[in-house]
Amino acid sequence: MNVTVQQAPSSLPSKYEIETPGAIYSAEKTLISPHNKIELFAPHGRSLATLRGHFSFRSKYDFELSDGKVYHFCCEKLWKRVFTCESAGESFRLYQHKGLKFSIFQNDSQIAAFTKNKVKIGAGDCYEIRMNDDANLIVIICMTLAIDCSLFSDDSATVTYDFGNIGPEERTFDASWEPS
Repeated sequence: MNVTVQQAPSSLPSKYEIETPGAIYSAEKTLISPHNKIELFAPHGRSLATLRGHFSFRSKYDFELSDGKVYHFCCEKLWKRVFTCESAGESFRLYQHKGLKFSIFQNDSQIAAFTKNKVKIGAGDCYEIRMNDDANLIVIICMTLAIDCSLFSDDSATVTYDFGNIGPEERTFDASWEPS
């Protein structure tokens, strides 16, 4: 399954359009909040999830899904950019690789990979996600939104070229991986 998360280039608060094969979702970052708060919506405005950021030197979010499930997302290794996302009975690990590549694993099996655009105008971040058909779409979108808010700025006045990660990586990107 292919999913695109596109941030509107010059909107306040930040808005996102999420295009999936079956529907177009949306997300909006709350403008007045001491911490990052993002709402994820279904096509007709029904709330799917709320992402609540916590003040920390390491990225830290709670994903509160509409079905009552809560996932805890945090940076496990700051230097190598390794993130965990856990809930009762489920555990994910997100790795940032060299450049603007990311991969997501569940139980040591890769379930998704995504890339970020290098050139952006204003706050127009764009993520291209490839994921397994049976992977948890909402959680993967939430992780992508949390990465965008944690690692990339919302500078809406410039054209930016992003080199991405030039530091060490925990795990190399598997360019041969294909979703199932």
